[in-house]
Amino acid sequence: MRRLALLMAVMLAVLVFPPVSAGFEVGEDVQHLSCLAEGDCRLTTVPSGEDTVSGQAQGTPFAPERVLFEFELYPEQDELALLPERLTDVEIDLRFDDDPTRLTWPDVSLTLVHGSGSTSWTIPAGEGSDLPAYTVDEVDLDLDEGRVIWPGEGARLLLSFSLDRPATWTLHLYGDSTFEMEVEWSADPDAADVDEPSSRSSPASVEFESAHDGALVGGEADCFEFNIETHEVLRVLITWDPVPLELQQQSAQPELRLSTGLLAPSPQVEVVADDDGTLTRYRWRALQEGQATLCLEGQSDRFQPYVWAGLLSFEGMGPVDPSGFSGEGLYPSGGGQVDGSGAVESLPNPPSGLRAFPGLLLMCVGLLEFTRRTTSWTLRWGLTVPGLLLLLLGGVFNPLISASTAVQQDGELDLDGLIEERLAQLWDVAHPGVPESTLVTHSGATFGRLDGEELHVRLEIEHATPLDDGRYQLHPVGLDEVRMDELIFAHVAKESGATQADHVQRFVLLAGRSLLLDLIALEALLVVDDLPSSSVVHLRTPMVETAASGSVTAPAWGTRPASIESGAWSMLQDALLPQRIAVSLCDCDLDLLDVRFVAASGLQSSDLPRHDGLTSAGSFLASPGLTASLGVLLLGLGAGLEQRRRTEAHRLAEQMLRPDHSWD
Repeated sequence: MRRLALLMAVMLAVLVFPPVSAGFEVGEDVQHLSCLAEGDCRLTTVPSGEDTVSGQAQGTPFAPERVLFEFELYPEQDELALLPERLTDVEIDLRFDDDPTRLTWPDVSLTLVHGSGSTSWTIPAGEGSDLPAYTVDEVDLDLDEGRVIWPGEGARLLLSFSLDRPATWTLHLYGDSTFEMEVEWSADPDAADVDEPSSRSSPASVEFESAHDGALVGGEADCFEFNIETHEVLRVLITWDPVPLELQQQSAQPELRLSTGLLAPSPQVEVVADDDGTLTRYRWRALQEGQATLCLEGQSDRFQPYVWAGLLSFEGMGPVDPSGFSGEGLYPSGGGQVDGSGAVESLPNPPSGLRAFPGLLLMCVGLLEFTRRTTSWTLRWGLTVPGLLLLLLGGVFNPLISASTAVQQDGELDLDGLIEERLAQLWDVAHPGVPESTLVTHSGATFGRLDGEELHVRLEIEHATPLDDGRYQLHPVGLDEVRMDELIFAHVAKESGATQADHVQRFVLLAGRSLLLDLIALEALLVVDDLPSSSVVHLRTPMVETAASGSVTAPAWGTRPASIESGAWSMLQDALLPQRIAVSLCDCDLDLLDVRFVAASGLQSSDLPRHDGLTSAGSFLASPGLTASLGVLLLGLGAGLEQRRRTEAHRLAEQMLRPDHSWD
């Protein structure tokens, strides 16, 4: 009878909660609150269970009654999933029939427990008659404990409310109470871990020159035993599948132990990272023949599938040879620019404070004239004073103020400073001890600027190119000569006091990609409606959070200038994102780096948004020369008329006085 009852319960559970996908995974956005009974509730991806759950409360103001529901994730989590930053469209259809006005309806408290973290929020009852009463558009998840959910960790939703009066409540389910959670990435570790069993104590026996699939799950060690035959060069090629930054395992160098039991010497290494994954090539020369064991050591709380293969060859120019690199890591400018439709426009030099010197001399002359006694206050205030003011404004103040706008301001960076600051930031977040969520946030932000931070850069413009829509594309000085490899390795050398090999490798690959994307975005922002008045411009804008471009494994441009709308920024992201980015690092006799990309096709001027972050150094007057000239003209006219009136007054005085008097 017990077995029959158990069988009936299982069949009933299957009917009420039909088999669905395993917990949180990609493609299952909507989570439904479902209950078989008041004390047996689940989170499911399809509507299931009872239509409603009701109850009565006998609470008082002195002894409120608390009602609690706990919705367990069903089925249990058996995939590795990456949580999004927020929940959306949360709807809880809870009703209290005794108060149609909703004025006394209590707040609903919810807590989503996800992995080792949790997020809590409260929803007040909404006004009006539309149902459901408890809704919220967005809820930011608390991801301080990480955004990865491992198989078996699971999740649950706690829903509670308190009543300080007698009331009858009804919780409407079966599709009426839901929330959306767009899982960005998920994988099945058991399905990917096909190399098992392969451990240090029991390595898998394989053919060296064949491809072998596997996955590093957590801190396990995957070991493979094979025979090394006659060779001059031995290579091991490992292709790591793209996974989120929080889960990457490829920084660990494999351990190759020879037939003597000794470890092989350190190999030469080349790493090529692109959107399709990361290829790492290890190269040894003339190793001892015989049985050898290759072990890949994983890190805890990490997961990454891979394919590895061996290659035995004789001396030649292999794929890890430095000759495979260009030798110059120049930034390939133009990825964020549109071809011009007219002749190149040169820009004048920025204003100099020396231009105020002639104005000061003329001001001195004008002041000398001003100190002389006048014969007409109308003439003095009508011509001389306005002339002095115009000369002061156009010939003195304008050059001095204009010159001050051309210098680097407090808190402002130049192009070199912007790059150096970005590299310093990437170096810090690439450290193995930094939380992966911090790494994703900072590396994916545009220029490394987070929400609320300001981007303030002074740029010298070499020339401007007219675009087909009447705007101008600015070309900054020095961008074509940016040696990304030298800058990145120079920063490594500067920070080489206490570094780890995996820290350096991670930083170099991350910096190559992030710096490339930053410079592409910088080019796209250097578009103005009118030709600047000088060759110095200031880019100053607050940055705000936005949806990142690219994939969850390689986010890009996660912040945008505040004056650019999210829709326009999204269009720019789609138009700018390169079709392919490859960052190659060679740990050979010389450190070498290549950053190559296939630019996005079809970038047009209409994709480049307008914004108010660019200002030109120069005159604050439309025509400073004309203003100063008008001031000189008024001064000269006033001085001439004053001199004429003085001469005429002198003559009249001589006529009016007797011959024995003279004019003083």
